[in-house]
Amino acid sequence: MKKLKIGVLGAGAIARASHIPGYAADGRCELAAIADVSPESLAAVREKWRFSREYSDCSELITREKLDLVSICLPNKFHARYAVEALEAGCDVILEKPVAVSLDEALAIREAQQRTGRQVAVCFSHRFNSMVQAAHTALATGAIGKPYMIRIRFAHNGPYPGWAVSDWFYNPEIAGGGAVLDMGIHAIDLARWLIGEVTQVTAFTGTLRKSIAVEDNMTALLRFGRTAMGYLDCGWTSCAGFSGIEVMGDNGAVTVDYAAGETRQATGVARPDGSIEMQNSVIATCGDSAWKCQMAGFIAEKMENRPFSAGIDEGIAALRIALAIYESSQNNRTVLLPPGNN
Repeated sequence: MKKLKIGVLGAGAIARASHIPGYAADGRCELAAIADVSPESLAAVREKWRFSREYSDCSELITREKLDLVSICLPNKFHARYAVEALEAGCDVILEKPVAVSLDEALAIREAQQRTGRQVAVCFSHRFNSMVQAAHTALATGAIGKPYMIRIRFAHNGPYPGWAVSDWFYNPEIAGGGAVLDMGIHAIDLARWLIGEVTQVTAFTGTLRKSIAVEDNMTALLRFGRTAMGYLDCGWTSCAGFSGIEVMGDNGAVTVDYAAGETRQATGVARPDGSIEMQNSVIATCGDSAWKCQMAGFIAEKMENRPFSAGIDEGIAALRIALAIYESSQNNRTVLLPPGNN
């Protein structure tokens, strides 16, 4: 069986934690080439994995190699440029989130995909978390009735120091934004995936604790037409508290509790006198890491010639909402999103 020839652009934390081990674990993949401007990052990869060739220039890798699949694990500023180059070279692309730092760049990726007939997968890894998938199934099958409220809180102490190999996340020229485009973009995607299209956004962003040039926290109120609403709370300053998802429906609730490692479903009645009759059950527990499951899923979809489960349209829709969050916060107003905003 012919193996997939794999190229990886960027040898930083996400490449080492997700993309490279995902390919290396699948015998159908060949680690053909990797590129990074940092010799130290390439050396760190070389300690664990062996690529056939190494490059210091991403464009040179794309031009010289004949690849089936390219992972773009670069800082946000470079996503669009190299996604378009890889598509034009005849490669399918697995693209880290956010897809780009501007809407024009994101649309250019989609135009290149349509023109070349190739595919783009967007790394909305939380979709591949077994606990989140259980929640998605529960909602899709009507287990708690029609959803009317979603709450998502994703928070940690920030990507650097402690995880990222450099502080580029905090540089607005390279990252394009802060917590909104890091933690927030995942929350935005899940809100769409679980509930539906967002029609209005009212948001605040701020740099509350860190001495950095981008926002370290964001809160956003969302409307999903006339039948549902919700809020997102995402940031880089949290060492405690709930992290996960809550969805309220007409007949119950589903909670994805990341810290507890379980998804709970509750159905029953809460009465005006304060009495509650609830039936609670655990419908999923934490399985393999979302990054591992994501890569296995994308590789399987590529091998079987199926559309990627999270594609460029999903990436564009999430970016539109992220940009609306910035616009709302900056202008202190509600931003309306057009129907079918991808």
